Amino acid sequence: MKNVLKTVIFIIYTISIFFINSIRILGILFIFDLILALILKLDYIKMLKYMKKVLLFIIFTMFINLIFDGLYIGIIIGIRMIICFIITYVFSKTITVTELSNAIVKILTPLKFFSINTNSIGLIISISICMIPILKEEITSIIKTVKSKGGRLNIHYLFIIMKPLIISIFKRTGQLEMVLISKGYKEL
Repeated sequence: MKNVLKTVIFIIYTISIFFINSIRILGILFIFDLILALILKLDYIKMLKYMKKVLLFIIFTMFINLIFDGLYIGIIIGIRMIICFIITYVFSKTITVTELSNAIVKILTPLKFFSINTNSIGLIISISICMIPILKEEITSIIKTVKSKGGRLNIHYLFIIMKPLIISIFKRTGQLEMVLISKGYKEL
């Protein structure tokens, strides 16, 4: 029940961030997120390393909004994305994939009245989350291979990178399907 409550609060909090237009309130939420990370004794250095990876995307999004909607909206969007990043980092460090999957299954329990198998949805979410690091390793391996052969990362090589990645995804999906069938899991 604790994980269900945590997941519902996380979803509501994250969605509500995008309806707030006041820089002051967003600043208070930013400070709240940092204090929450401090209370939970999370590693700030690790959080900053992860933020460095998405900072280019945040800056790009801010820049696009700055061009089309003005300075104020660009700053608001940037602050919102940073707050969402911090709360998502805190959430991901306080819940496991299994706990998240079980919480989502419990949240979706009313869908059983419409004959929707919520356990399958939970399994799909678990598999999806667990596949992220595997796909990251595949992409890194393909990029290193392209660079070792003298290739540069541009639009032309994007297609070269995507082809083996898609093939790898289909192979892994096929393997996963065979494992689930051999374990006796029923199809949707």
